[in-house]
Amino acid sequence: MKVNEKAKEYMRTEARSNVLATTDKGGKVNLAVFGSLALADDETVIVMLGENRTYANLRENPYASCLVTLVGKTGMQQEGCRLYLKVRSVEDAGKTFDVMKEEVRKRVGDAAEMLKHLVRFDIEEVRPILDMGQGI
Repeated sequence: MKVNEKAKEYMRTEARSNVLATTDKGGKVNLAVFGSLALADDETVIVMLGENRTYANLRENPYASCLVTLVGKTGMQQEGCRLYLKVRSVEDAGKTFDVMKEEVRKRVGDAAEMLKHLVRFDIEEVRPILDMGQGI
């Protein structure tokens, strides 16, 4: 699914929060905040991961959801979108991996060394945070 211009705007806003939800094969849910989440193209989201619960869950279950919210908005004024995702691929090296890791390193320094995997997700659906039939 291609994301529309409004969703692209949310994904390109620096002052945003990205909460990624994953589940293991038994349905146990994990939520995590990721600053490395990015829109690679109109149909793809990428994120850098370490050896963490999110990565372990995605190895068992390729589906995830991401809540993208703009900082400073609350309640019924909350802006952002919900992304419904499926893992397309995992890369542990390569040009995109190196570029993304360097971008993260600029923000967090040596903490970027914990990042071992670049996950590419297909965007399966996009919805507004507050869905009142307005679409996104």
